[in-house]
Amino acid sequence: MPVYERGYAHWEPSGRKAMPAWLVIAKRGISEPLKRRWILLLVLMAWVPAIVKGGIIYFKLKAGNLADLLGGGWASIEPEGFLSFIEGQRFSVFVLLAIIGSGLIASDRRDNGLSLYFSRPLGLASYILGKMLIVVFFYCLVTLLPVYVLSLFSYLIAPESTGMQTLLLIPLRATVYCLLAGSSMSLVLLAFSSMGNRSIFVMVWWTIMVSGTETISAIAQGLGRDALQVVNFLGQYHNAAAWLFSSDPRLGVSPGVSLLVVCAWTVGAIWVLRTRIRPVEVVS
Repeated sequence: MPVYERGYAHWEPSGRKAMPAWLVIAKRGISEPLKRRWILLLVLMAWVPAIVKGGIIYFKLKAGNLADLLGGGWASIEPEGFLSFIEGQRFSVFVLLAIIGSGLIASDRRDNGLSLYFSRPLGLASYILGKMLIVVFFYCLVTLLPVYVLSLFSYLIAPESTGMQTLLLIPLRATVYCLLAGSSMSLVLLAFSSMGNRSIFVMVWWTIMVSGTETISAIAQGLGRDALQVVNFLGQYHNAAAWLFSSDPRLGVSPGVSLLVVCAWTVGAIWVLRTRIRPVEVVS
């Protein structure tokens, strides 16, 4: 607007510091899906196992060991029981992350949004961090947050629970695991998203990566080929967490091997992202 037109006002600084670029990307990417009712419905459905586990914990007060027979280790309020709960959320994680994360970079590539992003003072690390936080938020929404609620509920309702274990150690272990595992999974999913222009193809690759490898692992377990279970994508995260939750290994391979595999996937995803996403300079 020319300075001589009516309505022109000189710019005056507000005194507030602008939000980092990665936070702006993450904030928008999180708020948009939450406006859709069917996404909220998926999140609520992902919370059903937490409600069931809470009901079993309460029922245990009335039925004693009978609840253990019904719920098994999954219903336990010990660290292993919470790892089993997180492990049982793998289908919700698979579906929700596929819907939320498949188009985060693919849509930018299709709509030439990368040119718009990187024409601003935005670095590659900030761009990837903002996108990654979107996926991590929704991952923690169906894994870590239910653990917090169940830990508090267990402390209030279960007479054998202790504050140090239930309110501090278990939430701390779950926080460390979910943040690290969620970050690694998000990088792998974003790497898939950066290799395509359409979300549907990214969903197919993600499905093959998760469901396909889990099927191969189940077949290998049935044939007694425990070493082949190392291909199980989500299973490697849960198996690597066995040390953190003082639990037995979830697969037929060592948790240390699973940790190395997870690190390899993470490093590979970072390499793919650095290769596929190239900041451009827009010259006018």
